[in-house]
Amino acid sequence: MGDTLALVALLLFAANAFVVRAASRRLEQGLGFLVSLVVNVVVGGLLLGGRLLFGAEPLRVDWPSFWMFLLAGVFSGYLGRRGYFKSVETLGPSRASAVQAANPMFTMVFAWVLIDQALGWVDVAAILVIVVGVYLTNRRTDRLSPALSGASRRESARERLALLAPAVVATASYGLGNVLRGGAVEDWNEPIAGGVLGAISATLAYLLFHISPRGFLDRVRRADRRGVAWWTLTGGLTIGGQMTVIGSAAHIDVAVAVAISSALPMIVIPVSVVVFRIREGVTAVTALGAALISGGVAWLVLL
Repeated sequence: MGDTLALVALLLFAANAFVVRAASRRLEQGLGFLVSLVVNVVVGGLLLGGRLLFGAEPLRVDWPSFWMFLLAGVFSGYLGRRGYFKSVETLGPSRASAVQAANPMFTMVFAWVLIDQALGWVDVAAILVIVVGVYLTNRRTDRLSPALSGASRRESARERLALLAPAVVATASYGLGNVLRGGAVEDWNEPIAGGVLGAISATLAYLLFHISPRGFLDRVRRADRRGVAWWTLTGGLTIGGQMTVIGSAAHIDVAVAVAISSALPMIVIPVSVVVFRIREGVTAVTALGAALISGGVAWLVLL
């Protein structure tokens, strides 16, 4: 059951990757992501209402888990995403995405330290294979950009650390948020409620520190309508994926659930090449990375 839910989350996140590609062409990511967060809350609230009306059992509240889900939203939805956007600005999208490949590793370490979910060597090896595969699919050489390559060589160790810090903080924040959700769902198996709570805390953090609700509404009114529609769809896909990962973590170790649901290149690369005929950037190294990811996921699911 847990493996199946993680695979469903993978499909939702992979579909979202294509939607974000289209959405970003119409509306800048800063505003678009906040639109998707608000949609997270709205769609999640509707699903929670359905759970309250039609659920077989009444909803009980486990307060420690309640606060853990809220805190997880701050780490994953706010700190993680803000750090990722910042790292895209400083490192570029390919290098920032390569650092994000370590998300399952951070999740695995935090799960071991904080909630005592120590994985066996077989699962650890499979997660390492997935991490290497995701890194390879996001890796790009600097041969096509000599100026960038020269600038990179001239960076001091301190400058490189300063550039890398936002990406590392973002990845660690995602990992910690995942583990908080995994720990919360062990005692309170309510993935819909957990997803809604995380979306609420992340949205409030954005509105509190970056933009007022009135300013947000004014910007949305002036924004490209199709862009808003694409980001609205993104919100629906991401809240579905998040809830499914939380549900998966109720049945399998959270690090395994995150590793499976993070294996996006396994879906995105073949669909990009076969369906959308997008072949730029797809090299032998990319194909090797996708193969490693597929093998690692199969390893986790079947063994």
